[in-house]
Amino acid sequence: MGFFKMLGSVAETLIDQGNRERERRKRRQHRANREIVKMYNDSEDGGSNYRDIAKKSVGGNHGWYTCPHCGKKFRASQMDVDHIIPQSMGGMNTRENLQYLCPHCNRSKGNRMDDTEKDLKRRRKELRQRDREDVEFLDKIGKKR
Repeated sequence: MGFFKMLGSVAETLIDQGNRERERRKRRQHRANREIVKMYNDSEDGGSNYRDIAKKSVGGNHGWYTCPHCGKKFRASQMDVDHIIPQSMGGMNTRENLQYLCPHCNRSKGNRMDDTEKDLKRRRKELRQRDREDVEFLDKIGKKR
């Protein structure tokens, strides 16, 4: 009976080592996927065509976008790209600084910075969620291999 106990113990040890190794590989792949998403987003930032950057980074619901100020829904062609920190105040063409506003809200905002902190906070939260979804998608693809 001692031989079978020892054999069972060795088998359990090997299974535990395999599980730990699988978890390490999964964490390593997850970190690599986060880095891929970060590199992709960084490559999009700061370009001269801020409308393209906004279109790629502002999530829409099948072509419908919600104005974050008034809450109304519009098609992308009806929305204006707004710099949260206006260009006249040093705002850059980064995905963190761009948002879609309806024409009325954009014209009303002008280059004022009243809602800048609130808008930046909301935008960062949106981007973190989107990045999280992108990483989860890459993780899911990696599992299917």
